[in-house]
Amino acid sequence: MQPLRELLTTFADCFGPPGGEAPVAQLMSQHLQSFCQLRRDGLGSVLAEKMGTQAKPRLLLAAHLDEIGFMVQGITAQGYLRLQALGGWDASLLPGQRLIIQTVTGRREGVVAALPVHFRTENTKPLKMEELLVDIGANSPQEVQALGVGLGDLAVPRAGLGVLNEQCLVNKAWDDRVGVAAMVAVLQHFRDHPHPNTIVAVGTVQEEVGSRGAAAAVELAKPDLAIVLEGPPADDLPGLSPDPPQGALGRGVQIRLYDPTIIVPQNFWRWVVELAQQRQIPHQLAVRRSGATDARAIHVAHGGLPTIVLGAPVRYAHSPASMIHLADVEALVALTVAIIAALDETRWRDLFPS
Repeated sequence: MQPLRELLTTFADCFGPPGGEAPVAQLMSQHLQSFCQLRRDGLGSVLAEKMGTQAKPRLLLAAHLDEIGFMVQGITAQGYLRLQALGGWDASLLPGQRLIIQTVTGRREGVVAALPVHFRTENTKPLKMEELLVDIGANSPQEVQALGVGLGDLAVPRAGLGVLNEQCLVNKAWDDRVGVAAMVAVLQHFRDHPHPNTIVAVGTVQEEVGSRGAAAAVELAKPDLAIVLEGPPADDLPGLSPDPPQGALGRGVQIRLYDPTIIVPQNFWRWVVELAQQRQIPHQLAVRRSGATDARAIHVAHGGLPTIVLGAPVRYAHSPASMIHLADVEALVALTVAIIAALDETRWRDLFPS
C-alpha cells in the first residue's frame, strides 16, 4: 500500500482542470486496475467497482478529479492570453502566479501579468478575471500560434509540494485531490480486507463547474447510498468568525451535516458520529452556510439516496497554494474504512428502512 503522503503528492501534482481530467483519471485507474473492475462514462468519470461478501448495499464513494483552472479565452494583439475561469477563482490571488498550459503539442509555462507597485496609483482598481493577462514570452498572435497555444487550451497553477512543520502539506488542487487520494487509500485497504457490501468508487469530472460528472456517473453506478469525500475550505483563519471553527486543520475529519444543497439524513450522520467516537477517530461537525459538493447531484438521484459528506479541511482553498494536515486525511481514511466495514445489509436496512 502506497504511503498516504506520497499518494497525496502524486495526485495533487497531476494536471486536471474541468474538461481536462484525463491525466488524473488515468492515475486513479493505474492504482486500482489490479483489483477493481473499471469503466468510464461518457463524460470521463472513472468508476471502480469492488464486490465484497454481499451484493447489497451498493455504496458509492465519490471524489472529484478536477481542480479549479482556466481556459484560454482570447489572444491580444501584443501576444498575451486572456483567461476564462473554470471554477471559483479570486482574481486578486493570481497576478505573479506561474501557470502550466496544456496545448496540442505539449505543455507551456506562463505567468499571470502583475502590475509592479512602482506603477500603481491611488486610482488603481482591483483586477477582474476578464482583465487578467498571461505572458508566455510572445509578442504577437503569430508567436503565440507558433508556440502551439490556442483558444480552448487549459491551464492550472504550477504544482509543487511544500511541507510545513512536518504535517502540513502545501500544494495546488487539494480540492479535491485530497478526496481522490483518500478514496484510493480506502480501496487499497479493502484489497486485503473483506467488506460486507459492494463498493463503487467514482472519480467524477467537472465538479467545479456544477457537479456535471456526478450527475452522469450516479446513473451508471446505481448505488443505494453514498459518501462524498472532499477537501472543504478550512474556517480556522484568525478573525474569520467569533465562533469556534468547524473545519480546523489538525482536528480530524470533517463530517458535514448541512450545506445549501443538501441536508444529510440525521440517522445517517448520527450513526457515523457514533462510529467515529467508538473508533476514537478525531472528527469535527460542520453546518455550512455556503458551498456545495457532488452530493447535490448524487442525493437527489434515483428517487433520493442517503448521502453524507466527509472531508479533510483545506486552508486557502481555491488558491494556487492551499494547505492540508496529514492527520486530518488519515482520519478521513480511517472513518471511511470504518463505515464500509460496518455497513452490511442489515445495518443498511435498519438505518434506511424502505
